[in-house]
Amino acid sequence: MDIIKLKGEDRQLYNLIAHLVMKEEVLSYNLNYSYKTSPEYRWFVATNEGNILGFIPVKLKEGKAIINNYFIANDESTVLSTLLKEVIQDLWPDFEVESVTQIRHIPLFEQNGFVTIFQWKRYVKMKVVSNEKKRL
Repeated sequence: MDIIKLKGEDRQLYNLIAHLVMKEEVLSYNLNYSYKTSPEYRWFVATNEGNILGFIPVKLKEGKAIINNYFIANDESTVLSTLLKEVIQDLWPDFEVESVTQIRHIPLFEQNGFVTIFQWKRYVKMKVVSNEKKRL
């Protein structure tokens, strides 16, 4: 598996992702919310032999790196875990890494250093904390 890192308006991003973000399966995975991008975003895209395995767009703003949606083909936990590790390695501690996480993915995010800071009906807000900080 390879992880490709792209800026939010990189032409290669459109070539890799554009055909996916309108597919019913991909939108359904994101609970029917559309995917967004702009120059403030950095995308982490997992590929294998030319196939897209998943992606996480991260919005960089005011010292925060915010994951607000993502897609992982077949909900493959190893792909999501690898992408999360790459996001954290690349952005933390320069940015406070936060995520609006689907309820079903809480355990996997926790395994990758996130803790829950707020809960809604279908999502939780999580963030990466250092070992010295305690769970809220």
